[in-house]
Amino acid sequence: MEFKVINEFYNPLIKRKEVKAEIIHQAAGTPDRFSLRKELASKLNEDLEKLYIVKMVTKTGTNKTICDIEVYDNKETAKLIIPKHILIRNLSPEERKKALEEKEKKKKLKSRSLRNEQQKTFNKLAL
Repeated sequence: MEFKVINEFYNPLIKRKEVKAEIIHQAAGTPDRFSLRKELASKLNEDLEKLYIVKMVTKTGTNKTICDIEVYDNKETAKLIIPKHILIRNLSPEERKKALEEKEKKKKLKSRSLRNEQQKTFNKLAL
């Protein structure tokens, strides 16, 4: 897997480095985000906790992937700015599975409480 930086820019307002990179993956499919993230962190000499792949685009039939990467000055800032679905996408497969299970549990609890409220409202109207 080859790695080439297309554009690199430091955003002082958000305190992050924004990198656009081209990944060439010969005779293989598009790499998964976590393995690509680990490799990019080592090549850019950055901490894995501060580096996030925001977008990956591979054109059909090619072996080139264009990635939008954000490297934050500290991980707390990253967790405040990056949307949760991007944070989940950048986790390892085991951690991602746990996070999605917790999200489903919260969703079920929320829907149950909503149904209970609807039932109470219906009962009040029926009386």
